[in-house]
Amino acid sequence: MFVYESKVKVRYVETDQMGVVHHSNYAQYYELARTECFEACSGMSYQTMEDEGVMLPILEMQSKFLKPAHYNQTLTIKSIVKELPAVRLTVDYEIYNEAEQLINIGKTVLVFVNRQTRRPCQPPENFMKQVRQYFK
Repeated sequence: MFVYESKVKVRYVETDQMGVVHHSNYAQYYELARTECFEACSGMSYQTMEDEGVMLPILEMQSKFLKPAHYNQTLTIKSIVKELPAVRLTVDYEIYNEAEQLINIGKTVLVFVNRQTRRPCQPPENFMKQVRQYFK
């Protein structure tokens, strides 16, 4: 299992008139955290993977809102990869407010796709070599 923490400060533009984060922004928070997690566990950026011919589109996304996030709060996003990636990569998320209260849980499922054929494929071996160490 691999767990990575990211921080994000809620911007005014992400909130509604009540100062509450609009639900549509959670997809962006997941992406920010997932990208940082991906680079931390594999040593590889999405750009590098795409340059090597593999893309990683989202197949599925879930989100459950437990408490609101507010303007100017710094949120902690935990990205949790519980299983060794294969053709699919599943990332779970826990978002905490500054009081360390769990305010959101989510999940994304991504698929490794060959850039030319647009068909599912195995992750690149150089990616897997780095990631395997967290799943022994």
